[in-house]
Amino acid sequence: MLSSSSSTRPVDEDTTKYNPLHKSAEADKFQIFEQWLRDNGAQFPQLELRQYDKQNDTTNNNHDDNEGLCYDTIDNEAEEKKDGGASDMGQSADSVAMMSLDNNNDATAIDDGSNEMRSVHATSPIPPQTVCVSIPKSCLITVEMGQQTPIGKSILHSDVELDAPKHIFLMIYLLWDRKVNGSKSFFAPYYNILPQTLRNMPIFWNAEELQYLEGSHLLTQINDRSDAIREDYERICSISPHHFPTIASLDDFRWARMIVCSRNFGLLINGHRTSALVPHADMLNHHRPRETKWTFCEERQCFTITTLQSIQAGCQECGGGWVLSE
Repeated sequence: MLSSSSSTRPVDEDTTKYNPLHKSAEADKFQIFEQWLRDNGAQFPQLELRQYDKQNDTTNNNHDDNEGLCYDTIDNEAEEKKDGGASDMGQSADSVAMMSLDNNNDATAIDDGSNEMRSVHATSPIPPQTVCVSIPKSCLITVEMGQQTPIGKSILHSDVELDAPKHIFLMIYLLWDRKVNGSKSFFAPYYNILPQTLRNMPIFWNAEELQYLEGSHLLTQINDRSDAIREDYERICSISPHHFPTIASLDDFRWARMIVCSRNFGLLINGHRTSALVPHADMLNHHRPRETKWTFCEERQCFTITTLQSIQAGCQECGGGWVLSE
């Protein structure tokens, strides 16, 4: 069983310690996040975070579309299908969500999470075939890390059937580490910049907001997704009745599910197919045609993003369905 201290850094990784001085009251949480990555070997020298300008953004800002794009199309095909068509919901429902939230007359009535968003822009021209982002393996959260938590082990030793199990193990690590280790977690700077509301996703809308979708099949998809999430939560509680409910409520579980399904990457890491949360890289939004490609580089032991065409200074960094925003 993993102890609380063992999750402050992935096992068998020799990384530079996070400097607690970066937690000064004056420091912005996104600056802390970037410094944490740099301290541990990440590189993104020609990129910078900016306040997300939703009104002037011309990209297809569909985080949930990540789910279909980041999975390996062969090994993870069944996983995608089990997830209930999230990419379709992302393309349609997210845009409807943003319209209804943006057009609300009372600007203070609905928080759509825009204040939590950042976009990533090029600080200087970036030529084609440039590795513009490099995130070391030590900063990745993988399926295997979730499997090694006490709850993950309980799931593996049970015969319970779960919807999209790779997602589940990423969610388990995210929820468990945040609860058990909190601010002492190695990944705390990453957790701190994750959106806390996800109000742009229809699954979190209230009854009044869902009225905008009356007559649409999206309502059925939303209800099906909600039912699948609730059933997974109840199944995990049944095999860990004294532990899991103390780690996460159903609302926490729903939040983690949307975080993971909108951000995870299907990767081949040292010959092993897995899925992972990749800090910084998961801030990329969808954009076509793609302007970058990503992979796990075994030589560097890093997740890398490489440009496929020239990126002009000031432009958002775009990739196989991405432009960065939080």
